[in-house]
Amino acid sequence: MKVFGLFQRNQGLLFIVGFLSLSGIGFSNQAEPLELYLPFPEDLRSIEDNQTSVIKNLDSQNQLNSNTKENSSKEQDLNTKTVSPSEIVKDPKTKPPTKKKKEKLDPSLGSFQKGKSYLTRNQKSKAETEFSESANKEGGKSNQAKIENTNLFSLDGKDQESIGIVEKMEDPDAKIKAQFEMARSLDRMGKPDSEEKAYKEYLKLINDFPKHATLTPKSHYAIAVLLLRKKEFKPAAYHLVTILKEYKDADEFLPSHYQLGRLYESPWLERDLERSKKYYEIYLRESEGKITNPGLDFRRETKERLKMMDYPI
Repeated sequence: MKVFGLFQRNQGLLFIVGFLSLSGIGFSNQAEPLELYLPFPEDLRSIEDNQTSVIKNLDSQNQLNSNTKENSSKEQDLNTKTVSPSEIVKDPKTKPPTKKKKEKLDPSLGSFQKGKSYLTRNQKSKAETEFSESANKEGGKSNQAKIENTNLFSLDGKDQESIGIVEKMEDPDAKIKAQFEMARSLDRMGKPDSEEKAYKEYLKLINDFPKHATLTPKSHYAIAVLLLRKKEFKPAAYHLVTILKEYKDADEFLPSHYQLGRLYESPWLERDLERSKKYYEIYLRESEGKITNPGLDFRRETKERLKMMDYPI
């Protein structure tokens, strides 16, 4: 008996195998030839096409994966790559840092500072030398050095040297300051001849120099005080009234009221106690709560004088 089997799955190869025929109890001595049947050419082409398509798909997928990994690797390289300074693109608008110019030293500063240091130790002669050296150098401290020496020369009785310094000065502001310092230094000496010189220098500042908001009223006030000490009341009143009329913002404005009160309280032909009292009261009222210079604060004296005027001995 012959038995034939047929097996086929998914268009695979078809095999037909003939088994040996069995007769009776044993096998036949003659084996049947093994027959192998291959698919027809049309079916074989279909199988090859399917296999080729699968291979192409696999190659395409592998290529895609390879490209993806390559791109990812390049991006990672770009992200982790360190840029060297030479590769940095500079903004053309960015200006390179400019070097700071060295400040020029003031040639008059050193000597001026030495002069001030000698003054603090009351070494006037050495201070004069240093100030003279500073004054002879072109610099920001040369005029201040001249003003300092004007003050020192006047205190030493060298008023002609002081006058020579002032006359040679070109800066108008420094010149009027030097003129005032010379007059004030002569005034501080407290001698009759120096007071006379101080009066002339103060008067020169008032008459020969342009009006100065600070130094002109100071000179009027200083002259008035000098004249009051000499009991020359009428000319003193003129300088005090000038301050009241023309320099109401000056530090000497309120103290001038006190000095006028003293003037009209003093024994002279135009003595007027009522007027004196009014000047005292104006001074106290206007100066209340205000900070004044120690040398121009007369509130305590004014209260005492008003008390004496109300209750004369």
